[in-house]
Amino acid sequence: MKTSRFFIVNAGAGAHHNITLRGYRILQQADLVIASDSQRKRFADELAGKQVIDGGHGLFDDLALRRLDPDEAARQQDAIRQRIEAAHAAGQTIVLLESGDAALFSPYRGYLTAFRHLQPELIPGVSSFNAGNAALAQSLLHDQNQRLQLSGLAAFMEAGRDCLPDSWVLFCMGLDLPRLIAKARELYPADTAMALVLNAGYPDCEVIRCSVGDLDRLADREIAFPYCLIYIGLDDRS
Repeated sequence: MKTSRFFIVNAGAGAHHNITLRGYRILQQADLVIASDSQRKRFADELAGKQVIDGGHGLFDDLALRRLDPDEAARQQDAIRQRIEAAHAAGQTIVLLESGDAALFSPYRGYLTAFRHLQPELIPGVSSFNAGNAALAQSLLHDQNQRLQLSGLAAFMEAGRDCLPDSWVLFCMGLDLPRLIAKARELYPADTAMALVLNAGYPDCEVIRCSVGDLDRLADREIAFPYCLIYIGLDDRS
């Protein structure tokens, strides 16, 4: 019997081709695949004929309790755990296919701890952070003395002027734009260069460049903020 292996494959954000070659080859070898509905559609051809189950958004982490009561979360986790443990006992190759980055931020990060005994191997891909940086086509840091901070919006909203990084990258999972504008103006001079990268990694990726003082012009625009990265403190000479 072959030895079972458990892989967490970051398929990359956006386009189908953002999965790495290594990740793609591992997916082809998989016996059991854990994937969301969006990933099942994205890789429908590659998943044909394989065992595929839904991974459950936020399971094995408190994130699941935002949408499920504790009993239902436990029921779903037990069902998935049984499938994975059975596949492992049978010597199968198991792949959790997801578009986030479980080493940075992902709704499937709980699998890393829940199945630590199976020694899951993380396969990196082109995350939205990678794709967003590439879309800017400039370096975020120019010397070793600079500080780059990566965070969610809550940290930004609680920040003070005395501890600001040179550059700040914000992941947006829901956003009150007027509050963001007000906070940015409180923290930064009006001429501070910034950018919004929309749909990083997708064919319709868009980069909006502005300054903190120009943010009002975005107030009436409809922006899908779960697919938006905000960069503040860019070097506008790049």
